[in-house]
Amino acid sequence: MNEKVKLIRMRKLRGFSQKDMAEKLNMEASGYCRRETGETKISLNLWAKIAEALTCQIEDIYEEDVNQTVIFNDSTVGSFGENSTNTVNINISEAIIETYQKYIRKLEEEIAELKMLKKS
Repeated sequence: MNEKVKLIRMRKLRGFSQKDMAEKLNMEASGYCRRETGETKISLNLWAKIAEALTCQIEDIYEEDVNQTVIFNDSTVGSFGENSTNTVNINISEAIIETYQKYIRKLEEEIAELKMLKKS
């Protein structure tokens, strides 16, 4: 689902008008409207402020619209020719990475608790 659609749905679910959101974000209503309609790009920093204003997680309203691509060259995975290098493209979304990092921290805490229980 498009992030603008998610944003509009969440805003309406919270009962806020575009003017309400503009006031919460300390901006002109017309500026907020242009961002919500996609006429003006929303920065990641502003996405975080919007999520805070809507009291939701950024992942609830934001999807990376342009994937960042990391390319690594790994010649250890096998060879397709004498001087070939295997190229792997991975799409990374900062919001997804942050979510997984939080989840990993929670799992690490649970593991530590289980180890303590096992020692008892």
